[in-house]
Amino acid sequence: MSLVTCKLCGRLFDSTRSRICVQCIDDLDDLYPKVREYIRDHQGESFSVDVIAEDMGVDILRVQALVEMGYLDREVPGISGIDEEKKRKEALVQQLKKSMTPPPPPKPVEKKDGKTQTMYGQERHGTSKKR
Repeated sequence: MSLVTCKLCGRLFDSTRSRICVQCIDDLDDLYPKVREYIRDHQGESFSVDVIAEDMGVDILRVQALVEMGYLDREVPGISGIDEEKKRKEALVQQLKKSMTPPPPPKPVEKKDGKTQTMYGQERHGTSKKR
């Protein structure tokens, strides 16, 4: 174990994984239902961490800690930035799908004498795949 300073209150405590002390985690456990209730009561509004903290009269670091720890879901409707992020991800997925589709096979080129010119592989093995 090592001594770590709590990033919310500044106390030293023994920790192996978390950067938040036990007392602050207990406070966050109490704050979580209040924040969720606030978000549910104000549906349709645009939220950010600082707006929630200001409206509730809570330290912004505590609300940010709830988000970082995964207590608050970033997919809650009304949280600003989520819709734009989803649109960008969907556009990237569409671009990826387009880039993964195989190009159409090359068309034979006609020579001046009316015959079609084919590539060596097409002449040797044919144009249709037989497997």
